[in-house]
Amino acid sequence: MKIARMNIGIESEGISKEKITKESEEDPNTVSRQLTELYEDGLIEKKSDNERGLWTLTSEGVRLLRSLWFNLRGVFGGLPEKIKLTGRVVSGLGEGSYYISKEGYQKQFRKKLGFEPYPGTLDLKLNTDSKTLKKWLELEKGIEIEGFSTKERSFGRVKCFPSKINGEEAAVVLPFRTHHEEDILEIISPLKIRDRFDLEDGDELEIEVEI
Repeated sequence: MKIARMNIGIESEGISKEKITKESEEDPNTVSRQLTELYEDGLIEKKSDNERGLWTLTSEGVRLLRSLWFNLRGVFGGLPEKIKLTGRVVSGLGEGSYYISKEGYQKQFRKKLGFEPYPGTLDLKLNTDSKTLKKWLELEKGIEIEGFSTKERSFGRVKCFPSKINGEEAAVVLPFRTHHEEDILEIISPLKIRDRFDLEDGDELEIEVEI
């Protein structure tokens, strides 16, 4: 679980055998044996671009972790009905208005979210705790917006989570494929949130997300 925890964003660079041994209070030989077993099962790998021997999950390890998460939720319960994410406003890549304005997305937003978004996204750079919560949010089903194709190109699927910003309607958008860093959260709303709350880059903002 230590390796899994590091892999989901708390320490994305991985974790060393020494740190696992120290924090788990296991015998070093036991830790070595467990690492070998996980490695042979294809669940972990050692990063080759460093000299410290940091371990991280493989894609198969991530898949297994997600499967365990969904199964355990049935026993212990999952995330609460709402979570709060906090970050600082940042300028995006300038692509939000292009994608959001596509009618293939707009008609699904209107039908599934109940509003027509302003043509653009508000981007937040999440703090450490919120970045971790976003990782768990990505495991939730959300409201899927299907991909579509035009004569020019194809547009991918995204999933949305209805949200509130200081009482105003909004939604978190999680593309299945994105060029953004893991700590960036994209938000849509029928309003231009920057203008509504007089926001500038660097301002802190909290969003309440429905699971």
